[in-house]
Amino acid sequence: MQRLAQSDSLAWLQHVLEHSKDYAVVLMDAHGTILDWLGAAQYVLGYTADEAVGQPCDIIFTAEDRDAGLPQAEMDTARSTGRSEDDRWHVRKGGVRFWGSGIMQPVRAVDGTLVGYCKIMRDRTDVRTQLVALQHRIDSLAAEVKGRSEFMVRLGHELRNPLSAIRAAGYTIQRIGDPAVQRPCEVLERQVTVLVRLLDDLAEATRADARVARVMPQPVVLQEAVQLAVSAIEPAIAAKGQHLSVVVPDVPISFEADPARLQQMLTNLLSNASKFTPAGGHVSISATTDESMVVVHVEDDGVGVPAEVLPHIFELFTRSSTTASTAEGLGVGLAVVKELATLHGGGIEARSGAGRGSVFTLRLPLRQKLG
Repeated sequence: MQRLAQSDSLAWLQHVLEHSKDYAVVLMDAHGTILDWLGAAQYVLGYTADEAVGQPCDIIFTAEDRDAGLPQAEMDTARSTGRSEDDRWHVRKGGVRFWGSGIMQPVRAVDGTLVGYCKIMRDRTDVRTQLVALQHRIDSLAAEVKGRSEFMVRLGHELRNPLSAIRAAGYTIQRIGDPAVQRPCEVLERQVTVLVRLLDDLAEATRADARVARVMPQPVVLQEAVQLAVSAIEPAIAAKGQHLSVVVPDVPISFEADPARLQQMLTNLLSNASKFTPAGGHVSISATTDESMVVVHVEDDGVGVPAEVLPHIFELFTRSSTTASTAEGLGVGLAVVKELATLHGGGIEARSGAGRGSVFTLRLPLRQKLG
C-alpha cells in the first residue's frame, strides 16, 4: 500500500488536532513556558490558547505538586530518559481537579540541543473513579480474608488443647497394660499425630500476623532511600561500564515504609536492571508522587522479557531461556519485591518485550494504614 504524501499526513494530523476531544497537546520551551495549545487542550484544561500561551506549565498542576517541584521533575525525567509518564491529579481553569494521564517527551534540534517539550494527556477521571471503587472492594475483601485467617489461627490454637488431653489419656490407658486396649490406643495416637500435623499446616498457611510483623513502617525520605540504593548498585554499574541516570524531585518527599525492606526492593530492582543490561547500556531510576502514592520507575535498555514470560515475572523461580542465558537469577528477587510491596499496601508492575528493555514501576502508599 502506498504511503500518504508528507503534505497529506500533515493535513490529516492538523485535522485530528483541530477536532480532538480526547488528547490535549501542549508544546513548551526548554524552561517549561507554554508555546502552543493544541488538540483538546482547551476542552480538557479549560484555558483558551490565548490564556495559556506564555504561561508556565505549572498552571495545570495542583498546588501541592508545584510545592513538591514535580513540574520541574517531570521535565528533568523526560530530558534524561527520553520520556516522562504522568498519572496524577491536574487542575483545569477554575480550580476543578481531574485525573490526567499522559506523557512528556523532549524535542531536540538536529544537533541534539534541547529546544522544548511536548506533553500529550487525557482526562481519565472516569478510570480513576473505577480504580478507587475497585480498591475499596479489594480493601473490603482483604479485611474479610484477614478476619478469616485470624479465626483459623485461633481455631488451630484451640484445637490443640483437646488433642493434648486426648493424647495424655491414651498414654495413661496404655500404661495399664491391658492387651485389649493396646491396639485402639495405637490407632488413637496415630490419628492424633495426623491431626497435629494438619494443624501445623493450617498455621503455616494462615500466618497472617507473622507476615504483617515483617514490615515495620517509619518515616523515610524518598530521595535518601533512592540514593542509598544507588550507592549500593554503583560498583556493579561501574564494573559493566553502564550509564546510570537518577532523577528525583528537589523538594524532599517523606513517606512511611520499612527502611530495610524499602532498600531491599529498590536494590533488587536496580540490580535486576543492571544484570540484564549489556556492558555500556543504560539504567535509570526516577521517583515522584501522585495523589497518595510514591512512584518509582526503574528502566533499562537490556535484553527485556519475552511476552510469554512477562505475566509470570513476579512469580517465584520464573526465568526464560533469553534471560537465563544472559545472567544468573530472575527467580526470586522480583517475587520478593512484589511480596514486600504488597505488605506495604502497594504494588509493582512491569512493561517489557524481548530485546526492548524493561520498565518496572513500584508504587507505595505515602501513609501506612494502621490496624
